[in-house]
Parts: sequence; C-alpha cells; structure tokens
Amino acid sequence: MMRRSIHTAILASACLTPGAFIAPNADADGKFDGRWTAVLVTESGPCAPSYRGEVQVMDGLVRIEGQSENSFSGRVSPSGAVTVMVSMGNSYGVGTGRLSSTSGGGKWHAKTDNGACAGTWSAERN
Repeated sequence: MMRRSIHTAILASACLTPGAFIAPNADADGKFDGRWTAVLVTESGPCAPSYRGEVQVMDGLVRIEGQSENSFSGRVSPSGAVTVMVSMGNSYGVGTGRLSSTSGGGKWHAKTDNGACAGTWSAERN
C-alpha cells in the first residue's frame, strides 16, 4: 500500500524543474489550474510498469486527494515548470518537468522499501 501511495504521489510530481520549490504566484493567472490525468512509466527498478491517476492544480499548487501537506508538496511556476516531492516513512519520490496549456511531461525517481525506481511521466489536461 505504501509503495502504491508513493507512486500515486509521484504521479502528481510527475506533472514536473529541478532545484528549489517555486512559490505559488498570482501572475500565473491560473493557466494551469484544473484536473490533469498523469501517467508514470517505470524505466528501471522494481516498481509496476506504469501508473495512471488524477492530480489537481490550484493557484500553482499541485494536489493529490488523500495526500497531506506534511508528506506531499508540489508547485507549478507561471512558466509551467513543476516540482513535486513526496515522503512516507523511509520512502520518498521526486518528479520534475514542465506543463503547457494542455499537456506536459518529465522524469521521476523514487526510493521505496523494495528498491529504487525511475522513469518518465506525461500528463494531459482533463
């Protein structure tokens, strides 16, 4: 269950730039706000071959239903650069990339109790 939660959270992260978090910005005009469907594809490691799920972007914040702010944090900059981080116990994941007005993509990596995984993600606005 924890491994699935990590991947679900990374899914959001998967909608995502390396480096420091980008603070929400009113200048973003909500152009990335809304529901997105994201697909993570595992390229290495013991994780399932792929994951699919929905994420919500609101005022530059990436959210996944059921994830607390203590374990999950995600931001979209006004230019569409995204960074998401998740942690649960000894497991953690990071996703980085970029969104356009209707789609996006990037890379993700995670460390779980079963080992390290990495791959790519893509997203489409619903």
